[in-house]
Amino acid sequence: MIEVLAAGAFTSVQDLGRPGWAAQGVPPGGAADPFALRVLNTLLGNAESAPGLECTLRGPVLRVAEDTVIALGGAAVVGWPSLRRVVVAAGQVIDLSTFSGGARVYVAFAGGLKVPRVLGSAAMLPRSGWPGLAGRILQVGDSLECGSASIDPRRGWAGRAWSVAPTLLPANLPEGALRSLRALDGPQAEWFSAGCGEAFFATEFCVSARSDRMGVRLEGSAVRLPAPRELISEGVAFGSVQVPPDGQPIVLLADRPTLGGYPKIAQVITADRGIVAQARPGDRVRFVRVTLAEAHAALRRQEAALVQLRHGVALATKGCG
Repeated sequence: MIEVLAAGAFTSVQDLGRPGWAAQGVPPGGAADPFALRVLNTLLGNAESAPGLECTLRGPVLRVAEDTVIALGGAAVVGWPSLRRVVVAAGQVIDLSTFSGGARVYVAFAGGLKVPRVLGSAAMLPRSGWPGLAGRILQVGDSLECGSASIDPRRGWAGRAWSVAPTLLPANLPEGALRSLRALDGPQAEWFSAGCGEAFFATEFCVSARSDRMGVRLEGSAVRLPAPRELISEGVAFGSVQVPPDGQPIVLLADRPTLGGYPKIAQVITADRGIVAQARPGDRVRFVRVTLAEAHAALRRQEAALVQLRHGVALATKGCG
């Protein structure tokens, strides 16, 4: 069991969400930085979709009742190593309250977290009350339970100083840093004048404090249509860059609605989801136009690195219990 001593700013149970239900009006949800959670689960020998914790801006303080193994990634937590297996002894306190370099820290536990599921997922969806922990963010006094782990923290190499190359998760940048987001032209890119489209890709935007799991709101030079136009609501994707009437773009994230009625000037590529999800208020963002072939190549490189990690973990743990 894991006891919550302090809840943090916004800590929730997340996995890889509920893909395939958008036609029924169900947002996919799940981790805002899904690749980070996949890496940590792979490192622990869990299924990639095993539930863990997503901690936003300020993490929780936890106490474990039994020996366990955890892995942290995303932003960097003060006092704790990232991207490696860490053995936590029974009674030890895990203080995740201070971190930097990103907006979100992910905590994976050997065996994953045991929580109810709805439509095949344990991900907390704030506006629906769906599961996570009782359909809400963590609170002081809550208890979490881990599932059966494939590794034993008292045996083998679990406690050795073995780690993943930090370049596998390139989203960890200094606060206020410029985050470059590779993007394709969006479905309504031609609605904007050529000059406006070029200006969009040349502009540095600032991440607004009004950002949340639905989307990263940007502030900067307004992006305007040459003339007002109506758009029938249509499906939106993770990374869709919508332009509302005020001209301030919104990059949609995991808890986005299934439909959107604002024109989409760009689409952030899948390989850069983590970079946008880790943007903190005050960070600077710019978009870099790429081709579809370049987007596919970036995703192939990312997935190949994860496959390599999976094989490495399997070899390192073979015969270690």
